[in-house]
Amino acid sequence: MRPSDRIARCFSEQGLKAIELHHTAGQKYVFTAQHPEHGTVILKVIKPDQDIERIKREIEIVKGCQGFNTSIIYDDGEIEFEDEKFFFIIESYIDGVNLRQYLNENQLLTHSEVYKLLSSILTAIQLLEGRNLVHRDIKPENIMRAYDGTYYLIDFGIARDLSMESLTDTNSRFGPHSAGYAPIEQINNEKKHIDSRVDIYSLGVIAYEGLTGTNPFLDGSENIIHVIRKIQRGSFSLEVNGGEHDELNEFINACMNKYRNRRPSSAVEAREWFDTILKNYESRG
Repeated sequence: MRPSDRIARCFSEQGLKAIELHHTAGQKYVFTAQHPEHGTVILKVIKPDQDIERIKREIEIVKGCQGFNTSIIYDDGEIEFEDEKFFFIIESYIDGVNLRQYLNENQLLTHSEVYKLLSSILTAIQLLEGRNLVHRDIKPENIMRAYDGTYYLIDFGIARDLSMESLTDTNSRFGPHSAGYAPIEQINNEKKHIDSRVDIYSLGVIAYEGLTGTNPFLDGSENIIHVIRKIQRGSFSLEVNGGEHDELNEFINACMNKYRNRRPSSAVEAREWFDTILKNYESRG
């Protein structure tokens, strides 16, 4: 019997039903299951010897933001299994696909879809900012698109609480990040420069990718060094040519500016700017 099957059987004895392995992600088993109170849920089981302190911090961050375009944690804790302790999280199930899957199926996002994406994720980033938090890993794989069209930000595994001591080694050459979506200050582990502008940058890259079908930093790059050089140059932008979406293009270009002081200074400012653009877009019908 596979380890995942044995784990599922263990949790079935705790009251969960119809437990099925959804996927494995690094040191984590992810299952779907039926909960007696919450219906369909996601069960995450983290393998032993992981960074439990970071996992616990992730849980507290999600608990502080849940319900605002993020998942909801119903239960968490430790369970002993075959003489080892596993950490588990039971959270809400989002009926949909992640944005990477959606892009693979549809190639591009319509402008209407990009407006919905930006609105939803900016709401989440603004909420995080208000709690002195930075997600640091916004990418298509960490955005869920529910079948009703709502977008959710998930996976707070490397989120940082700016009011607490960083868990990342200050002497590390690179900070935690996903290649092609993180700004240069995050890549270079410049801790004092990490704030919501990191998340705003990542969201800008995703919007660019959704509209063009390519990630300007990953496309054509042979290795991580090439990716970093492209990010340092920051020479990619959406065209502004007198079209009806110029305001949106300018906003996205600003969000993914290589210089952090040329991006919106905060999630609040980004939201206010975007809302003006959205209002103008909606007024045109």
